[in-house]
Amino acid sequence: MRFPGFRRRRSGLEVGALELDVMNRLWADGELDAREVLARLTRRTITLSTVQATLERLHRKTLVTRTKIGRAYSYKAAVTRERLIALLIEDLAERIADGELEPVISGFVELVGDANPQLLGALESRVKRRRERE
Repeated sequence: MRFPGFRRRRSGLEVGALELDVMNRLWADGELDAREVLARLTRRTITLSTVQATLERLHRKTLVTRTKIGRAYSYKAAVTRERLIALLIEDLAERIADGELEPVISGFVELVGDANPQLLGALESRVKRRRERE
């Protein structure tokens, strides 16, 4: 069964490790310019131009917004962590389950149950809160 609101995309959303590191910085610290992002990526040895190129890719993917300040841009996350996860799950469903979410959800529930059975209760609560919003 296909789920309403999920549409086919021509190309999947791919987010690399550096892009995720940058997104994590923006989620944690809010709006930053490329130099500030570079200063906060302490576990990586990269150049400013690499960070700028990464921020540009994230902007093209509409995952960050930017504001021109002088000669530089300031960036902030355009999506929440939860929304990015949802987009990646949607892409996964398209690639391995012909857009159907049921097998993806079943696999996720199995993973949660195996990894941490206590999280199943938290998952149930989250589903209940989501249903109450509708």
